[in-house]
Amino acid sequence: MNIRKSMVLGLACMSLPAAAQSAFQVVEVSDAELSQLRGRFVLPDRVVHFGVTMTTLWQNGAGELGAQVQFQVNAGSQPSLHVSLLSEAGAGAPVGQGAGQVIGGAGLGEVHGVVQSTRSAGDYNDALNTISVRINGSDGQAPAAGQAWSGPMAMSNEVGNVQVSRHAGGLQIAVQANHGQGSATQSIGGGLLAQQNNISGNMNKVLNTAELNVTLRQMALGADLARCAWEQLRGLQPAGY
Repeated sequence: MNIRKSMVLGLACMSLPAAAQSAFQVVEVSDAELSQLRGRFVLPDRVVHFGVTMTTLWQNGAGELGAQVQFQVNAGSQPSLHVSLLSEAGAGAPVGQGAGQVIGGAGLGEVHGVVQSTRSAGDYNDALNTISVRINGSDGQAPAAGQAWSGPMAMSNEVGNVQVSRHAGGLQIAVQANHGQGSATQSIGGGLLAQQNNISGNMNKVLNTAELNVTLRQMALGADLARCAWEQLRGLQPAGY
């Protein structure tokens, strides 16, 4: 910090009333308080990628079908939205007609916050709803993204059909399985993150995942960063620190 800036800061502190000056007295921060702050602040140039990834996938003997939605904000604070439709042919046993019946559940859409629901009226099914936070260090590369969002997208195969569309001020992934096997939805927006599976048939695997991703650039304490920290410390001297 140059002499002019130091003088301005010093004069500003001298012009404060006595009550205001007392607020700037040096106070030791306890270890308990520091432990609450650890890891909460990151320099802006260290954030390479910030985003939310939602994936919904339905698997059975006919194959697999689903979609992945990625909302990203890069290091330049530029947002983007990408969608990938997932499809793979199966080699398992033919899928029989689902005989189960799932009733109700309409009230889940009225809940604010996080909603997770799995209901199965069949046998030998496997379902999972997960929400996680992942913080990674990297060499500065953001995760690979799918196709840029330009409007509703849909796909069909032997498993059923999947659609990505707007929903309640946000986005929704919806899978409707063939042969009465059931449905799966995942949506975000309007103060709600909802994951729901309704399985009516047998031998299905349904996956709903939502993941908050933060990627940080790994940087050693170089000369520039050390000089920046030292200049900030020097700036505290006129105020008596």
